[in-house]
Amino acid sequence: MWQDYTNALLTAFGLSGLGFGIGKLVIITGERAIERRHGSEGARDTIARRAKMETRFEARRTERAAELKQIDNSVEETLRRRKTLERQLEDQRRSGDRLVRLIGEEVKGCPCFVAMVVNKYVGTANFQQSQHALIGSSWSQPQTVEVWARSMPDARAEIERRYPPAFGYTVTRMQEFLAPESSSKPPAQPAVAKAS
Repeated sequence: MWQDYTNALLTAFGLSGLGFGIGKLVIITGERAIERRHGSEGARDTIARRAKMETRFEARRTERAAELKQIDNSVEETLRRRKTLERQLEDQRRSGDRLVRLIGEEVKGCPCFVAMVVNKYVGTANFQQSQHALIGSSWSQPQTVEVWARSMPDARAEIERRYPPAFGYTVTRMQEFLAPESSSKPPAQPAVAKAS
């Protein structure tokens, strides 16, 4: 009797395994037939490939996000530098050409006087209506004039001879610079032009 139960149990397990195998085979065959019919053969391989690609794309997206952040920081820094340079450029434009006008010849041991001279008529409404051909618009701002003379009164006289007060020229400030022994000029200035 126990032997009959054991044989029946083994037969049942065998039949169920065989049924499972046949069912699995039918399912796989059915899937393949459906894939062939609907043109979706290799869908599993495609899904696996796409899963790998998705992982790579995610890693690449993370790298690109870090690069984009660096580029944004670089752009912000460049914009800050551009604003600074534009401000400096505007300051330079407002300051105009800074010419140094020279009067007299350098004589060893003779002091150099630096004066700021402005023309009071330039920039006023009356002057703009009838501009003088010999006076440039730069004279509305103080212009640097270097004079080589023995004393400050002599330097002022030389300036007034070259730029007469009758034409609106006024000395606003004057100070003395001693010429260095090794150099033929006083402290460096942006540009030098002979007085006209």
